[in-house]
Amino acid sequence: MIVGRSNVGKSTLYNRLLGRKEAITGMEYGLTRDYQVERCILNDIEFNLIDTAGYNIKKSELSKKINDTIKEQVVKADIIFFVVDISTHLTSEDRECWELIRRKKKNIILVANKAELKSVKNYEHQINDFGIAELIKVTALSKNSISLIYNLIKDKVSKKNQDVKKLEDKDTIRITIVGQPNVGKSTLYNLLYGKKRVITAPISGTTRDSILSSMFYKNYNFDLIDTAGLRKKNKINDGVDLASAYYSRKEIRYANCVILVIDALKGLSSQDIALSNYIIKEGRSFLLVINKWDLIKNQHNEQKKMISKIQEVFFDAKGINILFISSKQERYKRQVCEAIIEIYKKWNKKIGTSELNRWFSSIWETSGNQKIPGSLKFKYIAQNKIRPPTFNIYHNKNSKVPKVAKRYIVNRIRDKFGFEGIPIRVNLMTSKNPFNKKK
Repeated sequence: MIVGRSNVGKSTLYNRLLGRKEAITGMEYGLTRDYQVERCILNDIEFNLIDTAGYNIKKSELSKKINDTIKEQVVKADIIFFVVDISTHLTSEDRECWELIRRKKKNIILVANKAELKSVKNYEHQINDFGIAELIKVTALSKNSISLIYNLIKDKVSKKNQDVKKLEDKDTIRITIVGQPNVGKSTLYNLLYGKKRVITAPISGTTRDSILSSMFYKNYNFDLIDTAGLRKKNKINDGVDLASAYYSRKEIRYANCVILVIDALKGLSSQDIALSNYIIKEGRSFLLVINKWDLIKNQHNEQKKMISKIQEVFFDAKGINILFISSKQERYKRQVCEAIIEIYKKWNKKIGTSELNRWFSSIWETSGNQKIPGSLKFKYIAQNKIRPPTFNIYHNKNSKVPKVAKRYIVNRIRDKFGFEGIPIRVNLMTSKNPFNKKK
């Protein structure tokens, strides 16, 4: 576990040990707010590495929640990397943080960061105040810090276990929760996880990093990812917002299922529509959660209006699964989990080629497209991919197929084979004459 006050380089060290950028880093005070956990492998050893928010002494509700989370993780930790900035004065926050972890009698390693700076010679004597036998001076940005830390912990943690059997991909559903700031994403995340895993607060932009945790539901392993609220491009003011937006969009691309959370009080906005189009474009299975539904008066009429508007907008994912919930109420957990499994199964569905072609030949007999002079003649269909369902359709015409014909096919596939609310991709391909040999 990595712990220390803000801006000492904890997240930089976390990224360096993992060998990839999982935590957002920057000069802003208190950038990290939730803890992150990832499996870390250093040469022949492996362990769970936890990055925490900066310990602070500010008197605010958010600061209290952050410090309470740090205390919880300190109790669970086996080894603590206590990180200080050796290039400047120790602060009262450094000393209070030290007192917190010292009292727990854990295995503590003092990591004196920013050792490359010239000012170090004026302040390095301060680290003796802690009386820690195990300490290292590092530059978290440098790869050299990895070998220094490895040598200190190699005999204290487990060797890599080659016999560990991981769950197959089909048993694990990677679920990303997205939406605008303050719509209740983190509250929904905590509802599904079963306890307060991420910090929630009424202020906008509480979540910065993308946070992953695993849970089991029935025969499935859910990898839950909470993301920072996505703002309009013209409202992204700094590098932190930009980085948060990048990680949120990355998690959409890697997800099996994306839950888009919408504030029922605000309704469907242009930003929600733009985000929905991005999710559909990436071919992810898609669940729409209308949150804070308990605050809505005349729910029956409002629900009809909302569904009508959604049906107008989401013509590329007709029949999208919509849930009207309050993420503060435990009774909705099962409903959300069941909906995730349902759309995940649809997203993975494979239709046999013979069944597809028997059905496909019949739909053109009643189609208006076939009655147009010089109309297209579709000859053969096959589903060549799942996740998302993708179909190759061969036809006899070299010109571009009208959009209306393509949409007709997609809608008929969706209705016939139960792909409601799932993005479907169709590749229209010109069939070749086998007797036409190249000279």
